Amino acid sequence: MDLSSSFLVDSFFSKCLDIFTADDFYHHLKSAGLKITRDFAVSLLNSSTMVFPLVNNEYVTRAGVFINRCFSFKPTKEEVKKGHFIIGHRFMPFVNPDVPPDRIKIKSGSEIIKEEPVVFSMNTAMDIYALYGEGFTIPYIFNDHSNTKYTISSVQYKMPSEIQLTSWPLDIITGGKKFTYGDRIVCRVLEWDKDLVEVKYLPQKTEQDDNMSISSADIEREEWYSNFESCLLQSFDRNGPCNSIEEQIAYLYLENQEKLCVLNCGSAEEFLMHTKKISFCPYGVETRLWKTGEQVPYNGEWNESLDSSSIFDDLSVIFSPEIIDAYIENYLYINQDTEKKQPVALLIDEIFPSILQMPQQERKFLMLNIEKRHDIIVKSYNSFADYKLGPVRKRVIDLFSKVTELVCSIACSNLKLIDFPQQDLIILVQLFSHLARMVEEMENVFGRDQFPVDDVLLSLEGMEETFAEIKDTLLLSIDKNTYKNFKIVD
Repeated sequence: MDLSSSFLVDSFFSKCLDIFTADDFYHHLKSAGLKITRDFAVSLLNSSTMVFPLVNNEYVTRAGVFINRCFSFKPTKEEVKKGHFIIGHRFMPFVNPDVPPDRIKIKSGSEIIKEEPVVFSMNTAMDIYALYGEGFTIPYIFNDHSNTKYTISSVQYKMPSEIQLTSWPLDIITGGKKFTYGDRIVCRVLEWDKDLVEVKYLPQKTEQDDNMSISSADIEREEWYSNFESCLLQSFDRNGPCNSIEEQIAYLYLENQEKLCVLNCGSAEEFLMHTKKISFCPYGVETRLWKTGEQVPYNGEWNESLDSSSIFDDLSVIFSPEIIDAYIENYLYINQDTEKKQPVALLIDEIFPSILQMPQQERKFLMLNIEKRHDIIVKSYNSFADYKLGPVRKRVIDLFSKVTELVCSIACSNLKLIDFPQQDLIILVQLFSHLARMVEEMENVFGRDQFPVDDVLLSLEGMEETFAEIKDTLLLSIDKNTYKNFKIVD
């Protein structure tokens, strides 16, 4: 899709608040002038992280689920001492997951509160961003626009003890009253598409509760923690570990809004201090919330009937315009000083895995599109401007091709996913997802000047080592399980 088409889709997802059908979505896009098939419209719905599938071919957007829903959190002692709070993961999953927390707008009463840069300890920052999961917590912290001192690559061996982060003053929220440790901030999203969140001050005790050691709100909140725990355990069995902790929590709230979105609610970060049944657990190169002491599986009740071909859903990303553009630009970068260039049409063999059998007609169509896209890109390609990004792109593309080839080999094996070593399979799928996202970020023409080359090279080094560790095990698993039922007959 082009930019205008993407804008139409994103606009629908951010503004539609009612339950809708696939036909409603398809007709909305058609009426806006977008030329697509109904099947493509359905694929957009099923692949989007902004939409939840319901029953009877119905859907609901994140905006529709989370707008005006109540949630709260308790600022830490350090935040109270400094008179400012950080958002971190605390607005998860109520706001757009694609918007970093330092870009959220905060409203108290009729006033938009201006954010301020404040220095916090790294320990506090790590705790308040923990739900982004291992591998993502540090990038979210260091990419905060108030952090002008450190880059991820600059702290490869030693983490700073303090870091400056975007924060909001507490005294404006309280209306001049003293904010003490134990007091809470109650929130609700006012305008989901504009990332606008309303916050209100909720003191730990009201005048009515002053003479009581335990307030009625405390009792309700303890019940909330109990509900959160039981509902999350049920969600594990129903939805599995999901694609991220954020998505895990989003499904939890989707399915239990009436129990969890109440005035005297707790927060996910406080819940993890209450429970012994649920904790952060390794999941490939990432982390998930899961049952304490158990390994997070790739297979379970939520997908036990799936065979390897289900991975083809993940492979659809290689057809995205951004991925194809990256391969074409890599081709131009490699061949800029080469007298004898390979035909552009042969790029199709680099982009699409060799094991992927493609009908001749489809192959011819894709070759023509690659050639047309090449003719457009070559007119504006600047080898001098690509001097810094080119080598990084080549290295990313090389690894992405190897990972894609292995993912496709597994998808074409006709084996059950349970036949593969689970942690290695998880890591492979995560590598594929991370690399695809990395390629798409490189193709963001508006952000190329700010593309974090050094940080990406650091991540890439770890990805290359990880892929080398799991590749042979997974290939061996394909061979072993493919031929395990064969018998030699004399």
